[in-house]
Amino acid sequence: MHVAVLGARSFGRHHLRGLENSPHVEVVTAVGRDRAALETLRGEFPKVRHLASDPIEAATDPGVDVVDIILPHHMHLDVAAAAFAAGKHVITEKPPARTMAEFNAMQRAAVQADRRLFVIMNQLWNTVNHAARESLDRGDIGEPFLAIDVGVGNSRGIYEDPHNWRADRERCGGGLLIDGGFHTIYRLLFLLEKFGMPRSVIADRAQIAVDLPDQGEDFISATLAYDSGLRVHLMRSWTTPHPLAGGPVCASVLGSEGSLTLPGGAGPLLLKTASGEHSIDPPEGPRDFGSLIPPCVEHYIHCIATGAEPRFGVDLAGLTLEVIEAIYRSGDSGKRVGIHGSFQTRV
Repeated sequence: MHVAVLGARSFGRHHLRGLENSPHVEVVTAVGRDRAALETLRGEFPKVRHLASDPIEAATDPGVDVVDIILPHHMHLDVAAAAFAAGKHVITEKPPARTMAEFNAMQRAAVQADRRLFVIMNQLWNTVNHAARESLDRGDIGEPFLAIDVGVGNSRGIYEDPHNWRADRERCGGGLLIDGGFHTIYRLLFLLEKFGMPRSVIADRAQIAVDLPDQGEDFISATLAYDSGLRVHLMRSWTTPHPLAGGPVCASVLGSEGSLTLPGGAGPLLLKTASGEHSIDPPEGPRDFGSLIPPCVEHYIHCIATGAEPRFGVDLAGLTLEVIEAIYRSGDSGKRVGIHGSFQTRV
């Protein structure tokens, strides 16, 4: 296959490693505005044989089979729609779109073209998350009734840089919840899949450490109510100059017979039950953010080449986006907002 990587300059390197690993990919076109950077990529990745600057032209090139989108969020729909209309399969970075309306339009374009859409959710290739999922599915902590996921980070530079699109309300679709926070949502949905689906959310959304009207939120707090009675509480602060002593992220699930805490770094999971504290060492495998993207990309290429179903489909990406949109609506209105979607993984 011939794959066009749109936005190959920096983050695209992770995608290119996955394409280099795939036996189904023969040729790659790297697309970006910085010609010198693209020339460097061509020297590093043997499959990169063509360079281009216009994403729409590359997405509709008759010789291209798959379009891999690593562009600002506001460009995803238009580029994907053009690719589908030209008969291409599409892989896109998260979030697939800024709103559910855009995402639904993207899915309709895929169906009309009889082509396939895949969304990068690289944290689902993290062995820590799979070990946690297996522990919860086994019933190690009994029936979960509360999950807590709290994180702080210092992305103030993103908010204060007028040229950075990642917190720009228009180009990003909000603040950093719809960008980096996308990983938080789909990871929790995956971990707790056995225990039902979120059906409503009550949330707070604000700027509390910056005062930049054109930028999105730098703080969210949200409580998801599951149809099983489970509650999931999330809190993120994106512009905290000093990290917490215990690490930037803390995630725990509390159940009727114990609790499970996921490490913020590379350590083991901590299981607490009536019999004491136990460590669960995840299997060996990639854990850092960048190294999780190549196997995700390689898996999607395999699915395109063979017709196989992905382990994690677009329904999970869609539910994640619906949850984020509901958090935004609840945070703006102060009211509880319903959630209707569902998903099923093939673990």
